[in-house]
Amino acid sequence: MDVNLKTAYAPYFKIGVAMSRRNIYTPAHVELMTSQFNSFTSENDMKPMFFLDTKTNRTQAAEHNLSPALVFDKAIPYLELAKEKGIRMRGHTLVWHSQTPKWFFHENYSTSQGLASRETMLARMENYIKGVLGFAKENYPGVIYAWDVVNEAINDGGYRDSLWFKTIGPDFIEKAFEFARKYVEPGVKLYYNDYETALEWKRDCILNLILKPLVEKGLVDGMGMQSHLMMDHPDMKEFQTALEMYGALGIEVQLTELDMHNADPSEESMHKLAERYQELFRLLVEAKKAGKVNITAVTFWNLLDENSWLSGFRRETSYPLLFHGKCEAKEAYYAVLKVVVPEDQIDEWKLEADEEAFVVTGMPEENIGGNTMQEVYDFLKEVGVYYLATVEGDQPRVRPFGTIDMFEGKLYIQTGKVKEVSKQLQKNPKAEICAFAEGRWLRVAGKLVRDDRREAKEHMLEAYPHLKGMYSADDDNTEVLYFEDATATFSSFGAPSRSFQF
Repeated sequence: MDVNLKTAYAPYFKIGVAMSRRNIYTPAHVELMTSQFNSFTSENDMKPMFFLDTKTNRTQAAEHNLSPALVFDKAIPYLELAKEKGIRMRGHTLVWHSQTPKWFFHENYSTSQGLASRETMLARMENYIKGVLGFAKENYPGVIYAWDVVNEAINDGGYRDSLWFKTIGPDFIEKAFEFARKYVEPGVKLYYNDYETALEWKRDCILNLILKPLVEKGLVDGMGMQSHLMMDHPDMKEFQTALEMYGALGIEVQLTELDMHNADPSEESMHKLAERYQELFRLLVEAKKAGKVNITAVTFWNLLDENSWLSGFRRETSYPLLFHGKCEAKEAYYAVLKVVVPEDQIDEWKLEADEEAFVVTGMPEENIGGNTMQEVYDFLKEVGVYYLATVEGDQPRVRPFGTIDMFEGKLYIQTGKVKEVSKQLQKNPKAEICAFAEGRWLRVAGKLVRDDRREAKEHMLEAYPHLKGMYSADDDNTEVLYFEDATATFSSFGAPSRSFQF
């Protein structure tokens, strides 16, 4: 009997998975997805920062002030894959405080100016949502079956003090759903999505501040419980209570980002992981059968252990999923199946694929590594001050920096040759910079290489004209250095980390 996750759970709910850019260009990973899942989510590439056209908006601010320019090149490969394979998608996510550029919330898209007015931000929000949903509806009808309209709007016992909240006010949530309902393809469901949704205080805030008002106005179709679980948190009874309270509103419920952090790969620990997954799925199936909760999908957040965002977020290797390695099924996979399928009907599952199928194939060159240097540059420019770490012997040294430039496809910083930082870099060019803003942080690690060309120095000083009183492209002190063999990692609270090289 051909038993897999999607067929086993077809009577109950969809089984989905989050796919990264590298996953969709790796044939074996696509084969695993199509064999086991009937829904998928783009892990990162359909978040606001990838739809907003940074260059056009910032250089043509007057023209696009109320209607931001959009690009769809990062989303199209996922949509095309879904169309080709006949698998439907969850759209993730429209309105979020994280992975939305800070400049988007400022007058004339410039962080040197104040925050934009409520009226301006409402217009930007509406036109952004109209543009994204309109593109999907017109070009890929029937592909997306649900959208996370607003993501993570609750924090610290109330509304999160995000830039959406600051510029529009608490009704930004209702407005986002109004606009989404206005422009979404008929039949596509609209979700509110959040993490730690089983915690009593957060559960009650979501119910009272967000879901109940939206339900009364017919604006929301479902609750997305992200479900980034630990081995001992939350308690399953606590999770069940929250699940049933959301379901009691008469809306759909989906587990949208399921994983279970476990840093111990031992056989005993993986057995405990399997038991916890089995307990969770038994709870879900029983709630669905009893008619207490209309669960319509469960989405695992990442395909393989090796792809999991948790290893970067938790700063330790995590083994949180059902598959690993060369798309091999773990004990947890069989444990989940056993909830709804008799054990004697479950065969060992193995992906038949040659080595070439595990090689990234056909990914556009500018996408390799998952992003571009432009995002790093934009983030550091917006932050204004970042911290540069070097090594002096066996002693780390850290200091604030403020210069960042892009020149001839390289990322540059600037200092003076007389400074200790310059002397340290000449002895050991390994360095790391770190910056933090709005709950999101960036680390860039690599080698800093001196560029003594006059044009490189001039380009930096033109970007920072106030430095011309202290530095000159022709003096013996001005120094510019670029990153070589660098790795950039973006992280944020509750969101997947993303790393790429340049």
